[in-house]
Amino acid sequence: MNQPPAGRRAPWDTGDLVRLIAVVAVGGVVCTVAWTGASGHAELRDQTGWVAVGVAGFLVAVAGQGLWLLRGRRALSAHAAAVMVEAAALTPAGAGSARPMAVAPAQRLVAADGLRHFHHPDCPIAAGRSWSALPRRAHEAAGRTACGICQP
Repeated sequence: MNQPPAGRRAPWDTGDLVRLIAVVAVGGVVCTVAWTGASGHAELRDQTGWVAVGVAGFLVAVAGQGLWLLRGRRALSAHAAAVMVEAAALTPAGAGSARPMAVAPAQRLVAADGLRHFHHPDCPIAAGRSWSALPRRAHEAAGRTACGICQP
C-alpha cells in the first residue's frame, strides 16, 4: 500500500479515489442504461431484463464503495499496529518483563471515558494524563480490555 504524504491524514491515496469514482460511475451508467431501456416498454415482462441489469449496476457501485471502505479500514489497522510498536519501543527496557502478569485486584488502573483499553498508571500511553483510576473490575464492567503494551 502507498504511504500517504507527510501531514496527510486520509487512509486512501489518489488512486483509490479514482478507482472509487470509476466504479461508481460505471454502476451509475449501467443503472441509467437499465432505466432508459425499461422506460421504453409498457409491459412488465419486457422490463424484467432491464431491472436485472439495473440491479447489477447498483451492486457494482455498492461493491466498489465496500472495497474502498475495506481498504481504508486495513490502512487504519496497519497504522494502529505501527503506532503500538512505536509505543512499545518507548517502554523502558525490562519494564515489561519485571511486571508480573497477574495484577493484584486492589491495584488501581487508569483509563478515560470513551477509551477501549485500561492501563497501568506508568504505561507510556497513560503517562502524564489525568485519567481516572479504578479497579480492574470497574474497567471491565465498562467494556474496556487490558492494554497490549503494559498488559495490566
